[in-house]
Amino acid sequence: MNSINTKIEKLGLTMSETKIYLAVLVLGKTTISQIAKQTSINRRNIYDSLSTLIDKGLIFQIIGEKEGRYVAIEPSKLQELIQSKELALKNIMPDLEKAFNKNKTRDQAYIYKGIEGFKNYLEDVLQIGKDVYCVGAKGGWGYQVLGEFADWFETERINKKIKVYNLFDHEMRDTVIKNKPSYNKYSEFRFLPPELSTNSAIDIFGNRIVTFTGLSFEKFDDDVTLFVLTNQELADANRAWFQFMWDNSSDEIIL
Repeated sequence: MNSINTKIEKLGLTMSETKIYLAVLVLGKTTISQIAKQTSINRRNIYDSLSTLIDKGLIFQIIGEKEGRYVAIEPSKLQELIQSKELALKNIMPDLEKAFNKNKTRDQAYIYKGIEGFKNYLEDVLQIGKDVYCVGAKGGWGYQVLGEFADWFETERINKKIKVYNLFDHEMRDTVIKNKPSYNKYSEFRFLPPELSTNSAIDIFGNRIVTFTGLSFEKFDDDVTLFVLTNQELADANRAWFQFMWDNSSDEIIL
């Protein structure tokens, strides 16, 4: 049930709202007392959360009984909740994009940190929609700590036909050999010599250059840091340097 709680919270419900919704769902027609016993949440907080759940259309109150009773709406309502948020975002997106582009400068530099920062970078890859060139790659896109997000990203990348060229660290050779059947026409790889292995990497896509610190073989630190630079001229220069390294790197795989 804990994994269900976590996933429902990601839909925009608070922890208390999630626990109460699931309790009402399981108990059926129920009372404040029964909800309190099921969730160990104090009655005042239950009243507050029930009010917001009613406003969201996930729970309704039965009127006319001696003690107020509550019933959960069928779970498909959660999908409608997400769809309504997506529609609201779609309606305001043109205004948001207009405001962003109005103030956007030609060159930008900023920092992403941690796992959520890493996800932001992956979303940038999808948004830019250009091929990605990775120096010092360590398989970060498939790190287990990213969970389902990694699978979603890879599906979206292939749907958008974004190709990745990985210059892997030497230590990645065995892992790549093991996973070689999973590679597709949107992934190519070669290997850097052992003396060039580091805890850093550089990715180039579109007009972006992303420099990483805190990376290591098949994992990254919780405080992994990504330095992002937006500059078309520098991105083009880095791609030219990448091509030289690519042409002079090993692509031999012994199976």
